[in-house]
Amino acid sequence: MDTIQEKLNAALVNKDLGNESFKQGDIKKALTHYHLAVFGLSGLDNQLSGMPVLAARQVEKGATDDQKSEIKTNLAIIYSNMGACHLKNANYKRAIVVCTDALKHDPNNVKAKFRRAQAKLSEGNLAGAEADLTSLGENVPGVKAELEKLRKKSKEADLKQRKAMGGFLSRGRIASDEEDENTKPSEASVEAASAAGASAPKATPKSKPTLASKMNNVNTNRKPKPAPKEEEYKPSTWSGTAPMIQELADGEE
Repeated sequence: MDTIQEKLNAALVNKDLGNESFKQGDIKKALTHYHLAVFGLSGLDNQLSGMPVLAARQVEKGATDDQKSEIKTNLAIIYSNMGACHLKNANYKRAIVVCTDALKHDPNNVKAKFRRAQAKLSEGNLAGAEADLTSLGENVPGVKAELEKLRKKSKEADLKQRKAMGGFLSRGRIASDEEDENTKPSEASVEAASAAGASAPKATPKSKPTLASKMNNVNTNRKPKPAPKEEEYKPSTWSGTAPMIQELADGEE
């Protein structure tokens, strides 16, 4: 079995290869090398594949304090670099996951937190993005620009919500105005009442016809049907039914 240092060195080779592939624009290859680096640093081998927790414990058991520190630092960097790859692929959910993994190993990893904020902003999680960006501070390069994007998106969301609420309220006002119009007295009745010295007539709501009244109107307007004429019975000149029925059946398609 390889020693801790040999596994560490092999993982760092994959990390460097991943960085080179990322610079060349080969995101898929970069992610492959980063995954191999993570497995190497976690102490995975053929005997312990499928049990990363036990493998990691085995590595941690024999590692020196300096090696443990180097493993944690490099795991944070590699996870952060994976976040950059997922941002390139617009896979924002995965970018948030790996950047969070990076911050578990190194809470002070600025790039991991910045990339997680970018992923949250792209997903529309404005509150989460703002929390990450403000914790970094505007002095960190790129944070101020991302905060400007966040404020712009926040204003757009507020405007969209106000428009939606405005349309809803206006529809309510239109319905209310129509109801008031139906119960308002006519101008002619108001003028006639004022000329006679009487008070304006009160508006009475229009009553809708009931189902019974509709049925009565239908019945009163319906004309009686004339009685059917009795037809003289004429016997059929054809005798026997079976052949005719069989012919009809044979002729259908």
